[in-house]
Amino acid sequence: MKFWHCCTKLGFIVLFLSSIGAENALAALPLQVGFYRGPGSRYIQIAEKENRICFKGFSSKGVTVASVAADTNRQDLYKINGFNDTFLLQPDTDTLLFGSVNQLIKYVADDGFPRDLDDDLQECLSSQKPFFKQKSGGRGTR
Repeated sequence: MKFWHCCTKLGFIVLFLSSIGAENALAALPLQVGFYRGPGSRYIQIAEKENRICFKGFSSKGVTVASVAADTNRQDLYKINGFNDTFLLQPDTDTLLFGSVNQLIKYVADDGFPRDLDDDLQECLSSQKPFFKQKSGGRGTR
């Protein structure tokens, strides 16, 4: 009987420690600089300079460039300036989640783009104020 009692206790300890490890593994990362590809030929670029983070979202419909800040109400989420209830979350280095809290869309890292920062991203990174710029256009606006 003592053997089963000991094994049961050990099993519960292993399960408890596993759940702690899983909980820590689910913690989000800081936003990772780079390009991410989403559904329907949509792309996101994250750029950073001296603790200033900027977002560039682009598709065939146009381009949006905006500053990004950690959300004060939700841990691990980043709020995009100029968007209502739209967030970024980085669960791992190859995945970026974008959208409303209940409908986050998965974007995957895409190394096929040059790492250049266009003028709008440079302007966002250099600004000290919340930044938002939107342009309609086509795919040629990278």
